[in-house]
This record gives sequence, C-alpha cells and structure tokens, in this order.
Amino acid sequence: MKVSKSPSLATQVSKAVVWNTLFVPLRLLAEVLATLVKLNQLSLASFGLLAIVSGASKVLGTGVDLGTTRALPKYIPETNRAGGALATLRLLQIILAAKIALLLMVAGGLLIFQPNFVGYLHGLITGDERLDGVSQAVLLDFVTRYAWLLATTIVALLFLGICYNMLMAYLSSFFKQRAWNSIDLAAKLLPQVLIVAAILAGWDILGVLGAMVLAPTIAVILAVWQVLRLRRELQGDAATPVAAAPWHAWRTWLPQGFIRYSAVSFLMTATDMIASVNFALFLAGDLGDVAIIWAGSALVGMALSYLYTPMVGVQVPLFARVRQGEGGTLNGAYQSLVRLQLLLLVPGGVGLMLLAEPALLVISPQYLVAAPIVWVLVPCLFIECLLTTAHNALIVYERLPVIIASRLITLAVVLPLAWLLPPMVGIVGVALAFGLARVGSGLWVTASGMRLLGLRWPWRFTLRVCGATLAMGLLILATRGLLPPLPTEANLGERLIEAGWLLGLAAVGAAAFFAALRLLGGLDPQDRTQLERMKLPMKRWIMKVL
Repeated sequence: MKVSKSPSLATQVSKAVVWNTLFVPLRLLAEVLATLVKLNQLSLASFGLLAIVSGASKVLGTGVDLGTTRALPKYIPETNRAGGALATLRLLQIILAAKIALLLMVAGGLLIFQPNFVGYLHGLITGDERLDGVSQAVLLDFVTRYAWLLATTIVALLFLGICYNMLMAYLSSFFKQRAWNSIDLAAKLLPQVLIVAAILAGWDILGVLGAMVLAPTIAVILAVWQVLRLRRELQGDAATPVAAAPWHAWRTWLPQGFIRYSAVSFLMTATDMIASVNFALFLAGDLGDVAIIWAGSALVGMALSYLYTPMVGVQVPLFARVRQGEGGTLNGAYQSLVRLQLLLLVPGGVGLMLLAEPALLVISPQYLVAAPIVWVLVPCLFIECLLTTAHNALIVYERLPVIIASRLITLAVVLPLAWLLPPMVGIVGVALAFGLARVGSGLWVTASGMRLLGLRWPWRFTLRVCGATLAMGLLILATRGLLPPLPTEANLGERLIEAGWLLGLAAVGAAAFFAALRLLGGLDPQDRTQLERMKLPMKRWIMKVL
C-alpha cells in the first residue's frame, strides 16, 4: 500500500501564509463598504450604543473563555497524537461544559442587574451634549423598552463566540488555513453584508442587532461542517484511541499542564482586554465619545488585522512543532516571522498615519476628530504586534513566570494611566493609556525571549525596512495634497471614488517602498530561498520586486 508522505513543516507554514494572504482583498473591500454605510447612516449616538453592546460581549467573553482559546492550538495536536480523536473530543467536551456553566452565570447576572445596566446607558445618553432633546428622548425610550433585547444579544454573542473559537482553534491546530480562512471570510463578510442590508432597509438599531447574531450563527454552522470533515481525515492518523472514561474522571481528560497553561493564557487575555478599546469604551463619558473612540480604533484595527493576516494561526503551531523537533530552529523561525511582520507593519503603519485624516474624511466628516486616536494607536499597537512574536515563543516553551510578569506590567501601566490621562487629554488619553501598556508588556517579553531562549532581533533587516519606509513616507507627504477635495455633503458614490484615490496613493507608496527596499538590499537570503520554494501566483514577478 502506498503511504502518502506528510508535507514538511516549512511547506505547511508556507501554505498557511499564502492562504491567509489570498483572502485579504475581498475582506478589505467588504469592510470598507460596510464602515462607510454604518458611520454615515447611523447617528453618532446609535453607533455608540451598538459599540457598547459589542464591547460588553467581548469583555464578558474574556471571562467565559477561561484562556482556552490560546491554549487549544498547542494542546489539540498533542492530544490527538497521544490519544487519538476520542481523547481530543474529551478535551473539547470538558472545556465546552465549563464555558457553558460560566455563560449561564453571566446570563443570570445580566438578568439580576438589568436595572443597573439601563441606568448606565441612560447616563451615557443624558451626558451627551451633542444630542438634542428629541434624540435623547428617542434613545432613552429605546433603551428602556429594549434593554432585555440588548442583554439577550450579548448572551447570544457569547454563546456563538464559545462555539466559534473552539471550532476555529481546532482547524488552525492542523494548519487547515484554507478552511479556516474560508470560514473567517464568511464570519467577516456576513456581518458587514447583513448590517448594511438592515441599515439600508431602515431597521436601524434593531436590524443591526439581528445581523450581529445571525452572521456568527452561519459562521458556526460552516465551522462545524469543516471540523467534521477534518476529524474524518484524522481518524486513522493518531495512536490507538484511549478507552472511554466516566465523567467523574474528567481530570484525566485534560493534558498535563493544560490547566496551568490556560490559567496563564486567561491572565494574558484578561489583561489584553483591559488594555483594549473594548474596555476603554467604558471609560468614555458619553455615547459620542464612545463612537469616536470606536471609529478611530476600528480604522487602526482594520488596517492591523489585514496586515497581520499572513500570520493568523501560524505562530503558536509553528513554535510548538519546532519544539517537538519537526524541523527548523527556534531562532530561525522567530526571525523569519519578525522579518515578515516588519515588511508589512512598518510601512503599513506609517502610511496609515499619513493618510488618517483623508481616510476619516472619506468615512464621515464627523469622525475627523478621531484622527489623534489613530496617531496614538498606530505606533503603540503596531509595535506591540511585532513584540508579541517573542511572547508566543515564550508561552509555547512554557516560560510562564515571564508571561505572568508581562501581564502584571500591563496592569501596572494601564490602570494608573487610565486614571491620570483622560482628565488631562480627554479620549486621546484613554487610547494612550492602553496603547502604552501594551508596548511596555511587549518590550519585557522580547527582552526576556532574548535572554532565556536566545532569540535575536533581525536588526539589519529592520534598518533596511525603516530606510525604505522613510522613502515611501516622503513620497506620500509630497503627493497627498494632490488628492481631489471631497465635497462637504458628499454622497456614498463620491466617497467611494475618493477611497479609490486613497487606495491608489497607498499603492504608489507601496511600490516606492519595495523599490527602495530592493535598492537597500532586499530580503535576507534565507527568506528569498524560502520564497523560491513556495508555489505562489506571479512568483517570478514577486522575486524580481523583492
């Protein structure tokens, strides 16, 4: 019988990066269109109210998650290899049971404290001086009548998030990036399409709430289908399955070290949430400030998520497999990941800062005041994203005291800054507080990774990228004044045309960046060799450019 040869680790990672990248343009287009519709068709206060619902579901979801979403990509492959599909199923069952128990507690808490929730929302509405008396009355009546629906939406989003995160962790654990990205594409596109449809149909907040629940429901169904297919593929690959065990033996269902790893992961996730826009929303004084913070951070988050797309679901499985001796060295993997991120994040971040004001004008003139938030968050979050590569290596190698210390640094920075900065510089201080906290934690873990794991930062490549980015930035500064002015009362079509001009200017800047990078030395030899081995569309052209 012919035995199929398993693809090498480098091949699996290369394919994952390629599939991640190929799905970017469609997602970007859908999100840009949806953002334009939402921010122009919804009032500032309505958008702020929806942001509060979304933020509350994410903050509470952090507690319900128990840190397992970060832990599963490490332990699912190990469990499947050691005990087969049945052992993996047991692991997922016990985690699901714990999460559902916590979800029921959250639902009970929302029911008990519903009057407090309503009072909080009333305070945000009445404290917003941008709202006239009629608008305030309409929003107050809506919150009073539909508080139960807001709470139900939060609980539904929590339940769907539990299912989605577990299913997607299962897929990413086996480098099923094509399936992962197909589902993620649906999960990103469906809310945009459904929300836009609801808004254009005139359903306003109620329609958006329905779309927020319907879209992840469809994504979960798709994920279930793909996981069942993957399980059938893996049935005969692992060791002999372990025998069934009663429920009271649940401790044997968890891999050794899983609880400790998840506890540290929970600390990481919780501190990440505290140092995030979702938590920062609750520091705002009114719904208008909530909307501005959300809009500015959404622009940064949208850009960062797309630039980081090639790395999605790659780092932790890669480091885990390097540790298991399946190929490559730790420092080699680390430097390759950092170089790829430098190539994307440094020019992308600088370009976003230079084009922040034109981009916000395209979105909606009322959100131009969010530009300082973009200028603050881009350097903080983009640098933090680069620094977390060492963080992922440290947690895979179970240097947990270092991870715990980094999380405590986050708390030590964000809590006093969140108290001191907002009264001094307003909502920009809110953004600065959680941004600086993330950078401080990232610097600690990167320095610790160098000391404990022998990681080395690719300084020469960093200097080449910075030099090429400088050339790109000068070109954008010299040419952005040539953009056609946008009319004050521009319609959606005119905004899309202006967005096209912005994308064109960004493309010119990208071309200048790659040309300058090539003149400064281009890619490192090992990265060039890896690219030559990959099956890429237009590979010859890419190799000439880089």
